[in-house]
Amino acid sequence: MHQIISVDLDGTLLSPENQITEYTKKTIQLLEKKFYFILASGRHHIDVLQIRDILNIQSFMITSNGAKVYNLNNELIFSSDLDEDISLKLCNIVYSDQDIITQVYQNNRWYINNNKIENNFCPALTNLKYQYFDLDNFKFTNISKIFFTSKNYKKLYNIEKKIINCWSDKVNISFSVLGCLEVISRKTSKGHGLKLISNLMGIPLDHFISFGDGMNDEDMLRISGKAYIMKNADTRLKAALPKLEVIESNNNNGVARCLNRMFIKNNNILKKYRK
Repeated sequence: MHQIISVDLDGTLLSPENQITEYTKKTIQLLEKKFYFILASGRHHIDVLQIRDILNIQSFMITSNGAKVYNLNNELIFSSDLDEDISLKLCNIVYSDQDIITQVYQNNRWYINNNKIENNFCPALTNLKYQYFDLDNFKFTNISKIFFTSKNYKKLYNIEKKIINCWSDKVNISFSVLGCLEVISRKTSKGHGLKLISNLMGIPLDHFISFGDGMNDEDMLRISGKAYIMKNADTRLKAALPKLEVIESNNNNGVARCLNRMFIKNNNILKKYRK
């Protein structure tokens, strides 16, 4: 019997315009009466909290790819930051390269080194206000995530290789989307967050249903009792998990349609919202 639904946000629950559709919102609100929800995202806690409030539900939150995990009461139950020395070295890798934006989540702040829009700079649906950081005056403590965004994918792949070669035993690294390479502590991941919540609630992982589209969702999808991949997902995720069912894209309310088919079906309340 499934009891917990875990869902990624960008590329999965959110539309391509970074919105929660009314159909998705109403579907999740109906299901909240029967299931616990987990919002599992690479986004900062402040952003995930905003999306949770738009949905108007209680939920667990796995944020910054698992570096911060919150319970149903918005209380921090797990935190794992990058080592200070590793953070310093990561920020130095391509700091001067204008084709890449180096971005940092530190406590409740968001730092960047340049704001070139063409480098996939700014996600929509965020309350965070960025600040610039300078390598010479920045304290590299309490950093939950460092990420690199660019439309020069070759450069991002080269960064990934370098980080793996140097610090594979100290960090987890993954692409959330093609142009965003994310680095967190080796001690955590979205899958690790699911295990924490499983232990906390006394609900085995085979009672979890998960949805995702990026490589940062892979371990979460692997350990869940039932898991689905979005049609618009990274091709490498589909190749890594070939046995999982591929559902409609986030452009077509894929998560809500799947949940409706599984648990709600012909509910008249939803018909007027469904496109």
